[in-house]
Amino acid sequence: MDIEYKKTNVSAKELSFIKSNVFNLPNKITLSRLLLAIVFFVFLSYRYFDVALAIFFVAVFTDWLDGYYARKWGLSTDLGRIVDPFVDKVIICGGFIIFVHIAKEVIAPWMVIVIVAREFFVSSIRGFSESKGVKFASNMWGKTKMFIQSGTICTMILYYAHFKGISWIEYMVYAFIWVTVIVTTISGIIYVFSAKKILLAA
Repeated sequence: MDIEYKKTNVSAKELSFIKSNVFNLPNKITLSRLLLAIVFFVFLSYRYFDVALAIFFVAVFTDWLDGYYARKWGLSTDLGRIVDPFVDKVIICGGFIIFVHIAKEVIAPWMVIVIVAREFFVSSIRGFSESKGVKFASNMWGKTKMFIQSGTICTMILYYAHFKGISWIEYMVYAFIWVTVIVTTISGIIYVFSAKKILLAA
């Protein structure tokens, strides 16, 4: 461990302070993603699809980046563990809600309701678990769900930016949305079973 401090020119005392600071670098990156989400919503709403896609890619990159630094430096905090998935849900849910108005021919309102309801329900379970002192980290299903949701939003943006009217691509987008709804639902059910003991003990 001492060798790592020397290599990175960070003293043990400095690293200890960074770890104890809830507004450390990973958490700042996470909060910056919330600002990116707002900008993304504005450009997507006004149908500047290419700009919206670029911003979405940056947001996805920052999601990876804050996790990378948190793991590398051991900077995981309770705040980060709660806020990071919350910001992810804001971006994803906001994107799908906007697409209800933009993409009526490929996405039905009930589909978005299922996605949003699942996200809020799991967030409630996470908050309840944390209040009981039980860490509620993302599992593989949650990460897979996030990957598919992000991919679907990118696909929809690309379709409306450059490929609208091409039938087979429209069918592909529709298939992506169905897969997203199914995986989102399954991952939500799995999270409920994971937290079953905590919920029953309430």
